[in-house]
Amino acid sequence: MTHSPFLGPYQPQSTIAWYHGKPMSASMVLAHVSFIGNQLPRKRYVVNMCQDRYAFLVGFAAALRQSQTTLLPPNPSPETLQQLTREYPDCYYITDGPGEIAGLEGVTLNIDRSPDRTPVENPKFLDTHIAAIAFTSGTTGTPRPNLKSWGSMVQIAQKTGERIALPQASPVTIVATVPHQHMYGLETSIMLPLQQGWVIDSGRPFFPEDIASALHEQPAPRILVSTPIHLRACVMSRSRFPEVAYTLSATAPLSKDLAKQVEELLDTTMIEIYGFAEAGTIATRQPIQEDSWTLLIGLTLRSDPDGYAVSTPYFSEPIPIPDTIQSATPQHFTLEGRPNHLINIGGHRASLDALNIQLLSIDGVVDGAFFMPEEKEKSVTRLVAFVVAPGHTSESILSVLRTKIAPVFLPRPVYLIDTIPRNHTGKFVRKDAETLMRAQPNPALTPNKSINDH
Repeated sequence: MTHSPFLGPYQPQSTIAWYHGKPMSASMVLAHVSFIGNQLPRKRYVVNMCQDRYAFLVGFAAALRQSQTTLLPPNPSPETLQQLTREYPDCYYITDGPGEIAGLEGVTLNIDRSPDRTPVENPKFLDTHIAAIAFTSGTTGTPRPNLKSWGSMVQIAQKTGERIALPQASPVTIVATVPHQHMYGLETSIMLPLQQGWVIDSGRPFFPEDIASALHEQPAPRILVSTPIHLRACVMSRSRFPEVAYTLSATAPLSKDLAKQVEELLDTTMIEIYGFAEAGTIATRQPIQEDSWTLLIGLTLRSDPDGYAVSTPYFSEPIPIPDTIQSATPQHFTLEGRPNHLINIGGHRASLDALNIQLLSIDGVVDGAFFMPEEKEKSVTRLVAFVVAPGHTSESILSVLRTKIAPVFLPRPVYLIDTIPRNHTGKFVRKDAETLMRAQPNPALTPNKSINDH
């Protein structure tokens, strides 16, 4: 049985994280992990609700020391948390502030209390231990559990780090806008810095000015981990940003135009990450320079009856890729989109992701998303669009879209709204779209013309 260490290449006094402006050394982190671990209930599962990234890290490692598994719910709603505890009854929760799960034992972490500074050895955890169970976002259905072994998480962090060419001697700091409870956030803002010897910023800035401030507080070189929705907000803001060595993006397709704007704004190099809940990160690309994706070292594509699967020694078996891809080589592929994002109207096919990129490219559009309602019998279902665009009218949006997309995909209607209800990773989930659509007045935009209208 093989084991992998919790911390990568750190010295005892190396800074691992910035917590409320204070540097936390490797020895302090290990002392915190040991101290908190002794307070945890002896159960099998834990829901880590800590909002501070450093508190989450300590709770996550403390649970690992007790051979426990961290549950990563797809969202923090009371309904979701209650459902999770019914499915995993031998569990408790940890938090670093307000918030609880009714009827469940909980532990509030006191990170500000100084633990015993007796030297603690860097723990090693069994590679086959299920460190976390991540759930799909439920964008199009019921969230599904995906078991993550400690060994696979370490391997992904190490291989992702190999793609980022930074001098080993530089104390790189990662600032992330994404939640650490999400698999993308956990892999890039917790596991990646831990295994590479980099530094974690414990905050989670949301608004552009907060992101800029968090980056300014850290010395160069810096890495920003974010999403297209946050990056677009930064581009549209008037905030001043320092130089960022690399910017990582995932959770939604990143347009080449937006990637260029981000590189100019942050004097950065964009790296787009491709992954999915079942496997985690499997490939990267630099969107300005290439259309194809390159698998992480040690991963290979193989043909599957329903498409393609990815295999590597740290997967127990090949994992099917949920998106439609075209393989160029065993290590390279192009992405066509997720099957449930591909639509067919009157024999014409398109990707919702590609249509969203065109919608968001319109000047004055702050946010927007296409949505395909449920098919109705004996009638052609038309796309609708939700758009946040002060100063625009529905017709002005349509007028620009006519120059960008085929007539059959023009939305009928365009709903102008104040905000789009996105989840914690910026996704617009189907149930929220359906709720939003039911709340809209009866559209009187333009007649539902024939499917071939121009």
